[in-house]
Amino acid sequence: MRQLIRYIFSSLLFFSFFTCPLRAQTEGESAHILVSLDSVNFPTVFLGEVLIKSARDQRPLQQLPISTSLVPTAQVEQEQINGLTDLTSRVPNLYMPSYGSKLTTPIYIRGIGSRINNPAIGLYVDYIPQFDKSSFDFEFFDIERIEVLRGPQGTMFGRNNMGGLISVFTQGPHDAPPVIAAAGTGNYGSRVFNLQFNQPLSSKTDLQVSGRANHRDGYFKNLYTNQTADELNAYNGRLRLVHRWNEKFDTDLLLSYENSDQNGYPYGLIDPETGQLQPVNYNDPSSYYRNLANAGVVNSLNMGELTLRSTSSGQYIDDEQTIDQDFTPDPLYLVSQPQTQYIFSQEFTATLKKEQLELVAGVFGFHQKLDKTVNVGLGATQSTLIRKSYEHLNMGLAAFTQTTFKDVMTENLSLTAGLRLDWEKATQDYYYDKKVNEVVTPVDSTDSQMHFTQVLPRLTLDYQLNDKLNAYLSLTKGYKTGGFNSTFERPEDQIFDAEQSWNYEAGIKSKWLFNSVRFSLTGFYIDWKNQQIYQPVPSGQGSMLTNAGRSESRGLEAEVSFRPNAYLETNVNIGNTRAVFLEYQKNDSTDLSGNYLPYAPRTTLYIGQNIILPVKKRWLEKATLNLNYQGIGKLYWSDENSSYQNYYGLLNGSATLWWKKIELTFWAKNILNSNYQVFRFTALGNEYAQKGVPAVFGTQIKMTF
Repeated sequence: MRQLIRYIFSSLLFFSFFTCPLRAQTEGESAHILVSLDSVNFPTVFLGEVLIKSARDQRPLQQLPISTSLVPTAQVEQEQINGLTDLTSRVPNLYMPSYGSKLTTPIYIRGIGSRINNPAIGLYVDYIPQFDKSSFDFEFFDIERIEVLRGPQGTMFGRNNMGGLISVFTQGPHDAPPVIAAAGTGNYGSRVFNLQFNQPLSSKTDLQVSGRANHRDGYFKNLYTNQTADELNAYNGRLRLVHRWNEKFDTDLLLSYENSDQNGYPYGLIDPETGQLQPVNYNDPSSYYRNLANAGVVNSLNMGELTLRSTSSGQYIDDEQTIDQDFTPDPLYLVSQPQTQYIFSQEFTATLKKEQLELVAGVFGFHQKLDKTVNVGLGATQSTLIRKSYEHLNMGLAAFTQTTFKDVMTENLSLTAGLRLDWEKATQDYYYDKKVNEVVTPVDSTDSQMHFTQVLPRLTLDYQLNDKLNAYLSLTKGYKTGGFNSTFERPEDQIFDAEQSWNYEAGIKSKWLFNSVRFSLTGFYIDWKNQQIYQPVPSGQGSMLTNAGRSESRGLEAEVSFRPNAYLETNVNIGNTRAVFLEYQKNDSTDLSGNYLPYAPRTTLYIGQNIILPVKKRWLEKATLNLNYQGIGKLYWSDENSSYQNYYGLLNGSATLWWKKIELTFWAKNILNSNYQVFRFTALGNEYAQKGVPAVFGTQIKMTF
């Protein structure tokens, strides 16, 4: 049996023979970088173990049998990662395009995502789940780290995540400087201000209060209004109170608020004859306004081998979208969409860690209420108004568990078995009225209800060949519930069915060259049924979800970190995805089987080089230089594959000067001013697109007191 297991994993690792260690490390690795001096007195760095906080069992990155990426604080600050959209291609096979406002900001991992309705990718901020895509695009500040776990994670987390999970962790108040202040400015009228206060209230209690203000004039001008089409103003506040009741029990209270007000949707018309994108030019200014509030309480009890955690959260979203739906100078359609959401969730988890066993078990429940109204004004006088009102109510319960058995059948072989029981209920009350010359006429109304139940298993084999090389195989079922379309014109389009997938994954994680290199490689295959597909409604006035028959996604992910000494660090991340429809009969006359899935780049590429210069001058202690490249491969905008964006690359860089407690940073993005599109779509018989952000640059000063 031992020989058989070794043969299977050795075959998987054949092409990675170079990952065998060149020498053994003599001391245990910590969560920090270990620095020593070699025989020529040149600083050498060992890449130490980094614990993945998202994993319930707090496993090191090297040992976690999941395709995982980590973006640390230094990278967030040096590369000006200001939101989730900036993670595109920095994380293999992750794509998050900008659709013109903070409202429509879905995430795609390995081709899995959902442009409208409930997201297929989970997002947690300080262990608090974010349920709706309209809360995904929030302002980043005081970020400690970002972790991305690819593939379904339902056996470890409360909210089911079909395509993967993103965890954002903010900096805590404990042992932080009393005051951190930062101010920045850049072209296109960019102005950013950050302020953070950290105050210990007692030996057991720490308080943090922080805020951020962000303004941008906008990148694109609307020719009709002679104003910028995408001006942004955003204001954030965060309060965090951490109390340690004793050595085992602590409470973390988190409150956050964001107000954002932006002109949005800088879409231009595609000239049907030349195929060229025209400037933004429409008569009704479009905008998106949002109030976003989050509250959470995380109670943790650590009793050595057993850890108990309770996470209670509430979210309030109040927003309104106003959009010129025809995006032309003609007064045809003006749509306003106000909505209010209340979301509450509760999760209990228990983690047991023994020498030969690790167990995670939990229960989760949520309640989501959404009230939305869609008002469509017709013509220049808006004398005709179509009004559709929706009252959505979603609720769900889940129980999940995952157990890892170590040294199964042979030494260093671990078996992980997980199971999730998922139940959700969705209701929608729908009202459709038409108002003509102040006379309101009811058109339609429905009260509908849907239930979903699913059992989701997970099975993983994990073999630790030695302390430098780990290999794993996994099989996981993914699932996303169906639901109700907020926009539909035919009764059969009101609902869409649940989708599900079987995910097969194999990977290796290794360290080599005296532990100065960390390397991981993952291959995956996803067998996907009833995929939920974004479609325009027949009239082109809005969008909805329908189901395709069957799809598949397969590809590779590779990450390399190389730190030969204390002054140089190189990171290379590569992702490749081939996501296609296997069975998709769109209508009686259109068979799209064999087409590529939209919003799934064939390739993502990231190359980052960081250099530390220990200047040691009286007026300058050190300087850091960062240069990075993001590449996004060819992707299609529609399931017909009629429009697409070819491969493009973005070159970015920054330089930071350090003196005592002052940091001065100069940064630039898209230095070569690459011309590309971030969104393209068809509506009302026309085709529209949004250009990517042009070359931007700025400076920031940061001080600690």
